Order: sequence, then C-alpha cells, then structure tokens
Amino acid sequence: MHAAALRQQLGSCVTAVSHWCAARRLQLNSDKTEAIWIGSKAAINKLTPQDRSLTVSNDTTIYSADVVRDLGVFLDTELSMKHHIAKVAAACFYHIRRLRQIRRHVGQAVTTRLVLAIVTICWQLEFHVLTDKQTG
Repeated sequence: MHAAALRQQLGSCVTAVSHWCAARRLQLNSDKTEAIWIGSKAAINKLTPQDRSLTVSNDTTIYSADVVRDLGVFLDTELSMKHHIAKVAAACFYHIRRLRQIRRHVGQAVTTRLVLAIVTICWQLEFHVLTDKQTG
C-alpha cells in the first residue's frame, strides 16, 4: 500500500476512535496521541514530511515520532528495542544509586540483597519484553 493510502486509512481509524470517545463523553487528546512508522531505516527515510503527519480533522494533526511508549515499552521505528533497553538500564542504575543513601544504615548484607533484587527485577522485566517480542 502507498504511504498516502495508509495515512488516509489511519486517519479514518483515529477519527472513528475520536467519535467513539466523544459518544462516551471522553476526549481524545491529540497533543498526547502519537503515531509511529515502523520499517527499515531506508524505508522510513523515503517518507516525506507530509507522510509523517496525520491530519484527523481541520484543527487536529498528529505527528509521527521516532520512539513511542505503549504499556511501558518504548518502541522505535525499527523495533530494535535500543531505546527501551537504555531506559530500563537507566532506571535500574537510578535505583541502585539511591541505595547510597541507606546503605550505611542497613548494613552490607541488606544492601547486597537489595542490589541483587533490583538487578534481577530489571533483568526479568527486560527478558519478558524481549522474549514476547521474538515469539509474539
């Protein structure tokens, strides 16, 4: 399918979601709504700026992003998961650094257990996301 046809079809879907929300007294926030084109770097670079935006109505335009967050998982245009892994590692490192504030109060053994727990949780979360990506 051509990018313009895909853009038109996606615009129709977003309009339908907007109408569904309005019928239930909800509002689709176009400032927080994101779209993403997924493909190879070469295919993404072929898209024009017009193809990258999505006009839903006269006053609403949704622009595509290079990285979007969906249910806590960061997805990029190539589905490489690099951004997601970096975010999870940064969050894990942040929590480990925060242990500095309490380590002298709880002792070496407790600090070691907390570090292992944090690293294990971060690793498990990442493992599940990556294995679901490969099998799903």
